[in-house]
Order: sequence, then C-alpha cells, then structure tokens
Amino acid sequence: MFRLLYISRATSGTTHEQVQDIQKAAQRNNPAAGITGVLVHGGGLFMQVLEGPEPAVLRMYVKILDDRRHGDCEILHISPAKDRVFQKWSMGIIDRGPLEFQEIAELQARRLEAVQPTTFIEAMRGFVRMLNAGASSQNDA
Repeated sequence: MFRLLYISRATSGTTHEQVQDIQKAAQRNNPAAGITGVLVHGGGLFMQVLEGPEPAVLRMYVKILDDRRHGDCEILHISPAKDRVFQKWSMGIIDRGPLEFQEIAELQARRLEAVQPTTFIEAMRGFVRMLNAGASSQNDA
C-alpha cells in the first residue's frame, strides 16, 4: 500500500461541473486499479490524496499531471502505508474555501522537513470526518 498527497492550481474558470466529472471518472475507474482517496477543491486549488498499490498510484499521478484542468502540481507527501484512510471512497470530494486549507498549508510549508506521520494522518482523518459528516458532494460507500 502506498499513499500520495499533492496540491495543484486549478486552471482559470474550472467549474463545479468539471470537478464532478473528475469524481465520476474516478469512481468509475479507481476501483479496478485498487485506488481510493479524496479530492479537495476550493480557492483555485486542488489537493488530492491517492492510496493503493504503489504502481497504480504512481501511474494515476502521471496521468493526473497531463490533466489540463490544473497545473503546478507539487507532491507534499508520499509514503508506504499499512492501512487505507479513505477505504470507503473510490474518490470523495470536499469543496473548501481558500481559508479552509489550513491543514494542507501546514503540510506544504513543512514539505522540506520530515513531517511526522501522526501530523499527516491527523490531517487525513480530518478529511474523513468531513466526508462522513456529509461535507462531500457524494460518497460512494
């Protein structure tokens, strides 16, 4: 099992419908690849966590890099993982305002440091709580 977290800038004019299209495609394609995760969108940013088999996660990230709906991709965290954090979601979606990216901003600011696994996992658990509370537009559990 492998986990990758990246952040990117949405291209100008990215619509809610385009974000929904991303989710639908992920929910259709991710189960066969063994990938789960969450996409956070807001304030002109995307943040996504992908988890699953290492080759599948890396192939998906390379494919994501070619997506013209965003740019300036930056990996914030990449590591092996024992368990899935987003086991119920082939791809959950959370819409956030720019000021609500505090957890990600902290991880981004500390990207050159060794981030403690507990700090990272707590940020991911916060996203799971948001998904469970219905902050996502849809959950395919």
